[in-house]
Amino acid sequence: MNETKITIIDEFPPETIAMMQALYSRSSESVEKHKEKVLQTGSDKFMNSYYVGYGHSSIGDCGNTTIFFEGLSILAAKAIQDSQKFNGQETSSRFINFSEQNIYNPLKGNHLSEEILYNWMQLYIKVLDYMQYKLTIKFPLKEGEDISIWNKAINARAFDVARGFLPAGITTQTSWHTSLRDAYEKLYELKFHPLEEVRDIANITLEDLKQKYPSSFSHKENKELDNYYKENALNINYLETYLTDDISFVCDNNILTKVSYDSNKHFDFKILSNRPKYSKIPKYYSKLGIFNLKFKLDYGSFRDIQRHRKGLCEIPLMCYSDGFNGWYLEQVDYDKDIGVLLYEQYQKMQILYQLYNISDVDLQYFTPLGNNVICELSYDLPQMVYVAELRSNLSVHPTLRKIAHKMADFLEQEFPDIKLYIDRREDKFNINRGKQDIVSKN
Repeated sequence: MNETKITIIDEFPPETIAMMQALYSRSSESVEKHKEKVLQTGSDKFMNSYYVGYGHSSIGDCGNTTIFFEGLSILAAKAIQDSQKFNGQETSSRFINFSEQNIYNPLKGNHLSEEILYNWMQLYIKVLDYMQYKLTIKFPLKEGEDISIWNKAINARAFDVARGFLPAGITTQTSWHTSLRDAYEKLYELKFHPLEEVRDIANITLEDLKQKYPSSFSHKENKELDNYYKENALNINYLETYLTDDISFVCDNNILTKVSYDSNKHFDFKILSNRPKYSKIPKYYSKLGIFNLKFKLDYGSFRDIQRHRKGLCEIPLMCYSDGFNGWYLEQVDYDKDIGVLLYEQYQKMQILYQLYNISDVDLQYFTPLGNNVICELSYDLPQMVYVAELRSNLSVHPTLRKIAHKMADFLEQEFPDIKLYIDRREDKFNINRGKQDIVSKN
């Protein structure tokens, strides 16, 4: 019989939990002994009773905290989430009505900037109302269907379209569950982010964490490191593209460059020919190499694919010259009035950029989520298969499903022995979207 002693302790503050783990590296005593001392002295005195005479970064890996951010722009939320270690949640523009949300404006007081943001919200409301009416007529409630679920499904589909007209300055909420070490390292980097909003959030959060966890946030000033992050702020935080004078509406989401990988290595894929649904590809196949993909995708759907942390997905710099994704216009039947309003908005953004010397990074706040961006992904084979299968699902936003299907096409051609589970059903209204909710049992 296995005599391993197993103890679960989660009732103490993060720093105390971290120190109790750290003591394993310098003591053979049971954690029960350390727990007794904490209960006798209290967490603060327990922490203060130890001097850490070696690098304490690894100790910070053992303590976790959860930070909740509210009222920050979607751009700032993406900056916080830009880490392969990120764990957290964000308000979904596909399920929540954003018409009453505040908007972050870096040019507050500038008449043209406020007009552009106001017009985006009016366009969002106009499209949302139109789509709700259109969908209600096209997909009426059927006998036996739950009206509450049907209403949620109608709204979810309408949000899928309307979200494309939201400016990236729209505010949202995001949570971040992180180790104390990662919190410091990420926030330190964000202190030098190109967006002032992000820099402010990082400095305030660091100060709050220092007050709450003084032992873990007592880092000394490092001017050399500061200068490094200042000088490289743009390259560290954005996959940079450049504005041009041309504005085009782009509908297709073609993969622009051939997916590349090391095809010289030989693997036996036949053992994957009968893999069950939802099973993972073994890590062993990561040795095959890295797959590099590049494609255009609207920023709204980029936010979804950026959530897959096991690959590398840099945040692209939004440029209005990359064009508005035509899928959104197709859904409103190329309504002339909406098309004219959209064109006028792009013209005003161009004027804002040229007359008021606004930076490329700040211009993003006035750019809609339906605007295309250049995406670059680096995945290993297990991640390629996982994303292609998951994002091919009928509940996934249609513009992102196109990318998943193209990934699947490549995989099926290059690795015919791998059993794939790709949902290739035609995009359509799906009442099951109305069941994807969190509701109180009371």
